[in-house]
Amino acid sequence: MLNDYKATLEQRNNYLKQIVNEKKEIEMLDIWDEQLANLSYQIYQYRQEYVERIKEKITKIHRTITETKDQKEAEEITLKYISTGDTKAKFLENIQKSREIDIKRGFTSIGIHRDEIIFYIDHKPVSRFGSQGQQRTTILSLKLAELQVVSDEIGDTPILLLDDFMSELDEKRRKVLLEKIEDNQVIITCTDKIKLREKKNTKFFLVENRQNKRK
Repeated sequence: MLNDYKATLEQRNNYLKQIVNEKKEIEMLDIWDEQLANLSYQIYQYRQEYVERIKEKITKIHRTITETKDQKEAEEITLKYISTGDTKAKFLENIQKSREIDIKRGFTSIGIHRDEIIFYIDHKPVSRFGSQGQQRTTILSLKLAELQVVSDEIGDTPILLLDDFMSELDEKRRKVLLEKIEDNQVIITCTDKIKLREKKNTKFFLVENRQNKRK
């Protein structure tokens, strides 16, 4: 579905350039606009469902990571899916409204490819008001929520990859995070030594001067 959308988007963008450079008929855009609107609505429905499933998981995960003994309430995380439409008719209307500016720019300026998810901590956008630690915790909470959603979907737990995830996290958040992932198959890369409870399948590797030394 997404590949079909990308292919249609590329074709529309190419035709926008041809309208200017080769004087192609503007009315032919109706074909691409209809296809984009149809695919946009299908993708929107899937994304909307996926976001709702993430919401169910991420609130509890983030609360566990951020709550402390001397803090009655942990940070509250919320997210909002922002789209350019919520029906096929609305997507088509918005695409056609931007037709004139799209022709001038030579690319499609509005559509499902412009959608975004905004995260909030205590009702404030994380990207604008969150500290580096809060931004990192938000990403980690999202990854753990995605892990659970995928696990529910396929009936198996996928491998979790964490690259230098300890930076910007305080000791408490590190500890809680490690506890939450210890029963999963995880590959961690970091520059600082971390404390893990010794398990049968736990393996450590030290890389020095690009040479791997198993510990």
